[in-house]
Amino acid sequence: MVKHSPSSGSEDPFDELDDSDIDLSDPVETKGINEADLFDEIDFDSLGIDPGAPTMAKPGSEEKVLMMAARFAAGIPLWHENDCYDHGPIGSRARSSE
Repeated sequence: MVKHSPSSGSEDPFDELDDSDIDLSDPVETKGINEADLFDEIDFDSLGIDPGAPTMAKPGSEEKVLMMAARFAAGIPLWHENDCYDHGPIGSRARSSE
């Protein structure tokens, strides 16, 4: 490994790392776990989430994150032009086109 000489007199902590024994071409071992079991599937239909519809959920809210996950799973754009865009306090809601 190439060592860099520090210009400020302090040693770079990353100079001590040696990742030469890591083979990134090998798949990660799951130790007998079925790959399909690694991630829980979310049934968006049972949650009443229509990924094609606009949402009044505020940005960053759990409801908005679920909607974006449903849109991602459906393979459609994550944002709808009529989604709520208001970042203000709870109680004030705005839509992009009224």
